[in-house]
Amino acid sequence: MRTISIAAVVAAAVAPVFAQSNAIPGLDAQIYNVVDVGSFGRRGAAYPNGEAGFGVGHSYCNSGSVDITWVANSGGVMIDTYPKIAFMLARERDGRMVQISGRSHAKHSRAVYNFSSGPCAPCNSTGGAFFFRGCSDTYSSGINSNRYDLGPTTEINPWMGTWNSQGSYFDRGDPVVVGAAATDRVQSLTSTQTSAFDAVKNRVEVRESEIAGGGNFFGQVHLMIQGEPIGNRGNNVMSRPCTIAWNGSSWSSSATGASLSGSVLNQWQGATVNVDGNGTDDGRFAVGVKVTGPVNGLWHYEYAIHNLDNSRGGAALRIPVDAGATVANFGFRDIDADSLNQWTAVRTGTEISFTAASLDNAVEWNTIYNCWFDCSVAPSFGIVNVDQGRVGPGNLSVAIASEVPSGIPSARVQSVGASCGSCANSFYEMFGSSASFDLQNRSIGMQLNGSQYVATMDSAAWIAPAGTALTLTDDSDAAITLPFSLPHPSGSTTSLRVCSNGFVSVATGNGTGFTASSTGFLAGVPRWAALWRDLNPASGGQVLVDSTAARTVVSFVGVVNFSGTAATANTFQFQFFPNGSVNIAWQTIALAGGSPLTGFSPGTGATDSGSRDLSTSTAFSLCAGVFTGCSLGASARPILGTSVALTISGIRTTAPWALLAMSTQQAVPPVDLTSAGMEGCQLHVVGGWSYFHFAPTGSAVTNLAIPTDPVFLALPVVAQGFVWDPGLTTFGAVATNGQVLTLGL
Repeated sequence: MRTISIAAVVAAAVAPVFAQSNAIPGLDAQIYNVVDVGSFGRRGAAYPNGEAGFGVGHSYCNSGSVDITWVANSGGVMIDTYPKIAFMLARERDGRMVQISGRSHAKHSRAVYNFSSGPCAPCNSTGGAFFFRGCSDTYSSGINSNRYDLGPTTEINPWMGTWNSQGSYFDRGDPVVVGAAATDRVQSLTSTQTSAFDAVKNRVEVRESEIAGGGNFFGQVHLMIQGEPIGNRGNNVMSRPCTIAWNGSSWSSSATGASLSGSVLNQWQGATVNVDGNGTDDGRFAVGVKVTGPVNGLWHYEYAIHNLDNSRGGAALRIPVDAGATVANFGFRDIDADSLNQWTAVRTGTEISFTAASLDNAVEWNTIYNCWFDCSVAPSFGIVNVDQGRVGPGNLSVAIASEVPSGIPSARVQSVGASCGSCANSFYEMFGSSASFDLQNRSIGMQLNGSQYVATMDSAAWIAPAGTALTLTDDSDAAITLPFSLPHPSGSTTSLRVCSNGFVSVATGNGTGFTASSTGFLAGVPRWAALWRDLNPASGGQVLVDSTAARTVVSFVGVVNFSGTAATANTFQFQFFPNGSVNIAWQTIALAGGSPLTGFSPGTGATDSGSRDLSTSTAFSLCAGVFTGCSLGASARPILGTSVALTISGIRTTAPWALLAMSTQQAVPPVDLTSAGMEGCQLHVVGGWSYFHFAPTGSAVTNLAIPTDPVFLALPVVAQGFVWDPGLTTFGAVATNGQVLTLGL
């Protein structure tokens, strides 16, 4: 959960209501998916010193309450009433998120389509030159990379969403036509001209050196529609992770993962991103910040400025800094390769400023610039200012909430480390091949202890097969009735289903598949597998059921592999007892046929602990239920005079107690508790005090009252939870992540 600074709340409260002059109430278009990221060739010097061309596809819909006028041409003259879409490629590497593409050209979507799919449906199309309410459209990267419809983003006013066709790139053509044709608002750019372009020109252009070094890549789309109110633009930008790879002669790319709404800066791991604009007079900037350290007494501050739709551009970033702070290692990055137009960094008293050398290098819409430095003062919440680059109405600067080295202590919460402890409510061994099966003449016993199994190898004796033969054929199963109620970890049953392919289930639901897989084994209903592989009793052997009030034994005797002979016979058995104990015993197993699986699964909800080598196991316990770790969370920032609820969650019902430890000292680095029998656990608190919670029911809450006295400003309180739950670690206790609370304003 992200918390908001007091400064941000105050700034929002006093800001005027956003409303640009051409706003149309109810107009709201929504990007709802980045569908693909395509590669379209390269040019220039040999790899990696050339340039590559990419495209980004998108889906969008009309989520507003009014139809969107969509007219691109009247009597051959270009008209500006249709959407435009800008594109970007970004990269996260070494803790920094940067734009790696140029400003790109924008797609002019001049043909209207109204499809009935998408999240805005139902589509209310009645025909005509409109993007109707509820309707959608999708453009692949190939469509969005058609150069006949790509024009410079510099020609679009992002605040108003307007574009002047007269004298535009489309009007002039490429190469430029002569005479009045270059200003008559009739498109001079032709398909013949664009077909002569190289593979990269006007697409999303990226220097190969920016992608050759790897990293996490993201494709972004930005929808621009004339008249859309600023309050409805939060769904106009979306990004999606993508892979970009060089195969030795060309680039390939594809979209991966899920699309994320908002600036691509929201994809920046560990960063805080806030957005603000210039009131009623101009558009917005997003500022992301990531602070790491300290290293050798210095914190590293990384800032990224994304101009979303501010038409005047940003020409400076100003950051408050403590007067006594040490500041070093300034850095700046823009999107071109010109080393002569870099912003300059200056520290003056209580401010650090990064300033453009000229307005030719302001941060314009659809661009991200980066600034960074090291500082001896830890971060706190504050305000940064982006100065407007050009003259215009409104404020000279846009104030945006961020993290800054101001020295003014603000309340903070930072999670450190992770939870530990593990257990599984299932076990299995997936053999890599039939020849690797190594459990002949061995057994495993599963004793029910409460609602969990304790498994012990070689604890069961073979019982001579006897009883009634089941009528089983290839890939079939049969129901048997038990003379007692059999308890098991997921409940109890008075019947079983025996599958010809070497497993027994408590009910229907697992099918009769002959190909063993861990995924399939962990799903469905509870089952025990002795030798899940493609077996066929109809080709040889038999399956016998011998039941008494004391036990039920299901024996596979000489059952051959599918289409097999006596040489592929398999003999093994299941033993079920009224107290819930279940044994599996193996005799002769054919080392041919498909790769087998053996084990127990409680079905849907089973945890996958991976394949276990049973031949080297002695005894092990399973969980009574799924365990995904215990975590510690804080309900709010520790502001002086308030209260914070510290909650240990994820506690299993079998745990008798939990403990919250707190201290004013943090263990840096954390102490590894593996040697104490708490495998994978870390200790984050040093000394301090503790609160016990007995018989917790899923969670344990401790309310921490924060004093009002300013003497406690900047005091750290380190908290960590511990839960006693034997079986999750050798010692029997697990630890949560830690929370470092810095008391402040």
